[in-house]
Amino acid sequence: MQNIAPVQLRQVRDFGQIVNDTFRFLRQNGRTLFGAIAATCIPLALLAGFLVGKTVGDFQQMLVRSRFDGLGDLSGLGLALLGYLGILLVYVQLLAMVNEYIRAYHLGEHHGMRTGDLWRRGASQWPTYFGIAFLTGVITVVGALLCVLPGIWAAIALSLVYVCHAIERTGASDSLTRSYKLIQDRWWETFGLLIVVGLIQAVITMALMLPLTVVSFIVGFNTTFTGFENGDMDGGVGWLSTYTAISTMAQTALNMLTYPIIMVAMALKYFTLVEEKEGAGLRQRLEGFEQA
Repeated sequence: MQNIAPVQLRQVRDFGQIVNDTFRFLRQNGRTLFGAIAATCIPLALLAGFLVGKTVGDFQQMLVRSRFDGLGDLSGLGLALLGYLGILLVYVQLLAMVNEYIRAYHLGEHHGMRTGDLWRRGASQWPTYFGIAFLTGVITVVGALLCVLPGIWAAIALSLVYVCHAIERTGASDSLTRSYKLIQDRWWETFGLLIVVGLIQAVITMALMLPLTVVSFIVGFNTTFTGFENGDMDGGVGWLSTYTAISTMAQTALNMLTYPIIMVAMALKYFTLVEEKEGAGLRQRLEGFEQA
C-alpha cells in the first residue's frame, strides 16, 4: 500500500483541502491522539454524562407521572450541576491536549509521544486554556444576550483562539486579539467551514449513536406499552431515567472522540490564514535556501 505523505501544516489550503487534510491528519495521528483522549478524557466524560443524564431522566419521569411537587423534587439538581462542571472541565482538558498535540506536531516533537507525555503537555497549559474558554464564553454569551447575531459573530471571530495560543503562546487575552485579526476579513469563509465540519462531526456522532438509539427505542416502546397495558404507570415510564443516563453518557463520550475534527480543521484554517496574510512558511523556506 502506498504511504500517505504527512500533512504539512504551514501551507495555504482552500475549503475542500482543509476538510480533506483534517481527516488525513486524524488518520495519521489518531493512534496517539485518540488513545490519549480515551485514557484521560473518556472516564470523566462517562461519569459526568451519567450524573447529568440520570438527573434529567428522573425529572422526565416526574413530569410523565404528574408528581412534580416543587423544589422538593429537585434534590438531584446538585448532581446535575456537578455533572455539568465535570463536562466543562473535561472539554477544557480535551482542548488543551488536542491543541498541544498540534503544537508538538508543528515543532516535530510528536514522534514517539505517549499518553502521559500528551497529558503533561495539556496539563501544563490547562489554566491558560481554561482562561481562554472562560473569556470566549463570556464574550459570546454577552453578545447573544444583546442580540443573537453579535453572539454568532463573536463565536466565529474567536474560533482560532486555542490554536493561536498553542502555536504562538499568545496567552488568554492576546489570543482573542490574534484570532480576531486573522479572521477579520475572512469571517464568512470561516463561518462556512465551521458549519460544514460541525455537520460532519454531528453526523458521525449520530451514526455511532444509532445502534443505541434503535435498541433503546425498541426496549422503551415495549416497556411502555406493556406497563400501560397492565395499568402500571411506574413500569411504563421507569425506563426513562435509565435510558437518558446511558444515552447521555454515550453522547458525551462520543463527542469527546469526534470533536477533534473541528479543532484540527480550525488549526488548518489558522495556518492557511497565517500563510495568506504573513507568508511565514514561505519566509522560512526562503531563509533555508539562503543558509544552504
